[in-house]
Amino acid sequence: MRSLVRSLERWLKQIVLAVFRAILRSPPADFPPLCSFPRILIIRQHNQLGDMLCVVPLLRSIRAACPNVHLALMTSPVNRDIMLHNRYVNQVLVFDKQDHLRHCGVRIGNSLRYLRQLRSEKFDLAIVPSTVSTSLTSDFLAYLSGAPVRIGARSIDGTPNPSGFLFTHARDLNWLDTPDRHQTLRNADIMGPYAEHPEDLSHEITLLEEEEKWAIETLATWKKGRRLAVALHPGAGKPPNRWPADRFAELAGTLADEFNAYILITAGPMDGEEVRVVGRSLRPPYNTLLNNRIRVVASILRYVDLVVSNDTGIMHVAAGVGTPVLSLFGPTEPRQWAPLGGIHRYIKSETRDISEIPVQDVIRVAREMLLASGRGSVQLDGGQ
Repeated sequence: MRSLVRSLERWLKQIVLAVFRAILRSPPADFPPLCSFPRILIIRQHNQLGDMLCVVPLLRSIRAACPNVHLALMTSPVNRDIMLHNRYVNQVLVFDKQDHLRHCGVRIGNSLRYLRQLRSEKFDLAIVPSTVSTSLTSDFLAYLSGAPVRIGARSIDGTPNPSGFLFTHARDLNWLDTPDRHQTLRNADIMGPYAEHPEDLSHEITLLEEEEKWAIETLATWKKGRRLAVALHPGAGKPPNRWPADRFAELAGTLADEFNAYILITAGPMDGEEVRVVGRSLRPPYNTLLNNRIRVVASILRYVDLVVSNDTGIMHVAAGVGTPVLSLFGPTEPRQWAPLGGIHRYIKSETRDISEIPVQDVIRVAREMLLASGRGSVQLDGGQ
């Protein structure tokens, strides 16, 4: 059934695109100063958590340049919670494709209601950042928002965007000569000459005071007096991004013994086997956050001392709450995706096979990061 829905979606997109291309063109126009737009919409409605958090520096730079602008962000349902309360955003809009599709067609009523609501916001500028690929849905949402000025991709690395004609200011994005350019910078590149590039490239998740208070109290209870806490994320949505779970178990045991550290395992719905492998080798106290709401996980990770994660969404979440992250990479490029900042480090497999990262290398770097924080030395000296 899911494949049928996807086929229907692709078919509808092709038809709509052909009709709109035949009747619509967005004429180029002069671009006024960014802060002259009272209401700005950023559309980033992909499901990937890391892609969403990589757009935060763009939000931050717009807010810094234009503190009085009303800045709205459109997300998928999956990413709504992590962007709620973000201090750079006035409004989070949710676009759920499933609300607009049915088994044999389109839910016209739902789509018209959403369109009326979107246009009632009266956005002056719509921006669609694109880095890995373009999105026909996002491009049409920018056009249908009614924003008279729209910025998006005309092409990416020489590949034309079929819906680039929907933008008044279409940008040719090309990173063939700079393949290591980080995704945060690629998101910001959509603004080109229209805005200054972000100076602060860190991710950021805004936690509420009550969320932080709960996390402090909860983690203190779990740790049972242990001063250090280390979180491990042994899963990943993509199998090639998973470092073997038995090595996470060895890492956990070593850090627990050397630093008297409390171990926390985080996991998503597809990580059950990895959790079982790690859990079989651990002695209490340890805990598992399995399938918890993302803001619960983010709040807890804010107060651990180190997160060791595969290249997956939790890596970005931990960095977003300011916790040191040691990330492990196989086929993907860490210079594009690893968290930026002096407190973070990464290890990449020399062969692109993540299973060939030696466990001793990960233990060594994790040990160095804990000692560099100034807290690990207390445990090595026998303190509590």
